[in-house]
Amino acid sequence: MHTLDLDARDLRYFWLVAAALTGVAALFATSALNVLGCASVIVFCGLAAGYTARHRNSGLILISIGIGLMVPGWPALVLQGVNSL
Repeated sequence: MHTLDLDARDLRYFWLVAAALTGVAALFATSALNVLGCASVIVFCGLAAGYTARHRNSGLILISIGIGLMVPGWPALVLQGVNSL
């Protein structure tokens, strides 16, 4: 079975930073759980696309976007959880 070898050097940092800024803006419009749900779907689509050699670059871009959306989403979700206690 062919596996996708991912390393930090494979991330597209431009897309990661752009998605992180978009994630911060999305947190003002919706909840952190919605942002993380969308981010996880994007990451899984990127993993699925990254298995083919033809779409590896597109898959890495999608993975970078998904991880970038997770960057502001996780702290916001943790703060919502702490505040609900």
